[in-house]
Amino acid sequence: MKFAALLGKKLKDDDVIEVLETHDMTVVYEFDRTHENMNDLYWSDSKPDGFQFGFDKDQVLYVVFLYITASEGFEPIDASTLDFPIYGTFDEAKNSFEADGISYSQSSGESGSSMYKWWIKGDFGSFTRHYQYQDGSLFRVTLSRKVSA
Repeated sequence: MKFAALLGKKLKDDDVIEVLETHDMTVVYEFDRTHENMNDLYWSDSKPDGFQFGFDKDQVLYVVFLYITASEGFEPIDASTLDFPIYGTFDEAKNSFEADGISYSQSSGESGSSMYKWWIKGDFGSFTRHYQYQDGSLFRVTLSRKVSA
């Protein structure tokens, strides 16, 4: 599935609705019930299929969480359905980004610390792809829409 192509689309866009209906997803409205000046958000997930959508206050898709391994009640996504590479290790992702000239940022931390090789985020123009590792193995990929300041 081309998740990155959905970033920036409205909740009621036909492409988004097709995914919601295909995966029998409901949308949950999260509002600022404590009056802390927080933006309202909308969430929709497909736990059996291993992904979750986050929509901003304007109902625009700004983040997609892809669960590579089962966690937080999500089954692992079928990685063969994704239209981008899955890097099983931090080093594999970093080497690929460098070879392809992709700008990236990474977690700081020294060898032996919990932050060492914890995440790496590639910049793909209108969005970022954030790979997260746990015990040296990929467990989640997050696609995030970039918003111009």
